Amino acid sequence: MIIDELWQFPVKGLGGVRLDSAWLVAGQHFPGDRQFAITTGHPRFADMPDGDWQKKAAFLQLMSHEQLAALDYHFDGSVMTISHAGVERLTADMDSADGAAAITGFFADLLGESLAGSPRLMRIDKGAYTDTKAPWISLGGTASVAHVAKVMGHRQDARRYRLNIMLETETPFEEADLIGHRIALGDAVLQVVEPVGRCAAIDVDPTDGVRGPHLLPRMETSFGHTDLGIFAEITEGGTVTPGDRLQRLD
Repeated sequence: MIIDELWQFPVKGLGGVRLDSAWLVAGQHFPGDRQFAITTGHPRFADMPDGDWQKKAAFLQLMSHEQLAALDYHFDGSVMTISHAGVERLTADMDSADGAAAITGFFADLLGESLAGSPRLMRIDKGAYTDTKAPWISLGGTASVAHVAKVMGHRQDARRYRLNIMLETETPFEEADLIGHRIALGDAVLQVVEPVGRCAAIDVDPTDGVRGPHLLPRMETSFGHTDLGIFAEITEGGTVTPGDRLQRLD
């Protein structure tokens, strides 16, 4: 297995950034990943401070708001540009009060009554707004993505699974064989922890934001599980780059 792609998702639920390299730090999440999130506007999160990790139901995400995938996102540091059908809709600095207000106003207009109230843009500096609170990163195999797409009958696109590291693989789900083992990738060492169990977010086409048939029961029937990808903890930091070969250490 070798690294095929590296992906960072600066804002939970929104589109990602493909990276040329990444510096992994021991005991931390993937760099810059899910550093921001936008709440659903529910009153119980109105006073939630920045940096307070919450379960994904607190935030906008594809499982509940598939429209997010129909937009294109570009990130330049903390500045986010949102476009649709080639037309720029918004450019705002997520680290400024005015920028945060512009972003939440945009999504309030876009999502309307599907929100529970006025959304807030949240930032976390120590940790990430990932679905699991543990400081893990996610990896998956190209053969797994291709096989699921073929069996389920949708277009092949790894963005559907929002993984940090895509590995070039030959056999579907072979990355699951790494669970419980230490691996080296580039200059970093990882401990592979458990599979990535999937939710209804994978029903959403990442290109057009259209929600397709519910995949989880079909995956269970076809494969005997609803997993795609693996979680790993960074035990030794270092640089990872596409083309780096994975080495199992035990």
